Amino acid sequence: MTNQGLLLGLEMADTAAENAGGEWLDIALEAVRRFAIENDEFTTEQVRFANPDLPKPPDNRAWGAVILIAKKHGFIEASGWVRSESLRVHGTIVTKWSSKMRGQR
Repeated sequence: MTNQGLLLGLEMADTAAENAGGEWLDIALEAVRRFAIENDEFTTEQVRFANPDLPKPPDNRAWGAVILIAKKHGFIEASGWVRSESLRVHGTIVTKWSSKMRGQR
């Protein structure tokens, strides 16, 4: 049985990405790709923090859609869980991603 909360979260991430627009989505996906080339493991927030010049989406849930697209493209895979570094979410558990592209160009 699929978790209803997970499905709702995925739907909200998709909606947030649509609202951010295709151009933002492309730029954010490229940021994830570059980060995956340079890092073995990371969290989504580490990608965000490493790209301060990247325009902010209207809703940060758009990053969830970007990460899922990166996973579908084979850039990354989930490798566990870690506590968030962001003070705004008070140490919430987040997905740790492993690069499948480390060292590629």
